[in-house]
Amino acid sequence: MSNKANFLADAMLGNIARKLRLLGFDCKYFATIKDDQLLSIAKNENRIFITKDHQITNICRKQNISTIELFNTDEISQLVEIFKKMNINKCKIDMTDIRCTICNDVIQPIAKEKIIDRIPIGVAQNMQEFWICACCNRIYWMGTHIRNLQKFIDEINEKL
Repeated sequence: MSNKANFLADAMLGNIARKLRLLGFDCKYFATIKDDQLLSIAKNENRIFITKDHQITNICRKQNISTIELFNTDEISQLVEIFKKMNINKCKIDMTDIRCTICNDVIQPIAKEKIIDRIPIGVAQNMQEFWICACCNRIYWMGTHIRNLQKFIDEINEKL
């Protein structure tokens, strides 16, 4: 990605936060948090606040907080909105760049031998490359979820 902004997704945008993380973006997300706390995090950490709430967008403007207000309801269109506002004209999955979908930390490569007892047998037989989140220990590999995400990204790129 050419533009590595840091985001903060509104509580109603958890799926968008997870997709942005898989695309390598630092995107904080809290399922239950008050608006004033969100605005404080966005301002203090210089994050671009992503929301569908017009009232919060207006508050952000008054407080000089960078904001992307989403108007579409489907995830593909919402991500297209974000990328167009960020002048990103193509997105891709790069396993060396993705962030943990759970905790937003950077994932690191790990040898299969070190996690063999934590992955399904079929995955161990068919996959060679693995990554782990140092923070929450979630394990990642290029499975069907990544291939499905690639189809999703192809649809986004068609609209960019």
